[in-house]
Amino acid sequence: MSITKILADKKTEDEEKLATVAEIVAKARGAYGNLDVVIEAGKVSTPHGNMPFAHLESDSKVSILLNEAMAIKAQAVAYVEAHDGTVLNKKVEELLATNPFFANVVTGTEFDYL
Repeated sequence: MSITKILADKKTEDEEKLATVAEIVAKARGAYGNLDVVIEAGKVSTPHGNMPFAHLESDSKVSILLNEAMAIKAQAVAYVEAHDGTVLNKKVEELLATNPFFANVVTGTEFDYL
């Protein structure tokens, strides 16, 4: 199953989605050769202010990753159309392996009081 289908699946819990996506990303990063490279995710804009990606709850991470997946797809298709001989799946692998959010896929932070 593709990352976009996993993240969009309404029947699966967000934590399970993130764990499954993390496995796929680890394989892509391993194939790309940057599995041991630390890629910082930084902060993301939320309706309530900027938050570090690592401290978002799982549902917010799923939403961001779904948007990132769609952006990667669009970037890869545009690149392949502009560069003859490029392999679409290899470009997707590169973009996925170097994406700061996908490189930091783990379940979200749970806050005791919030």
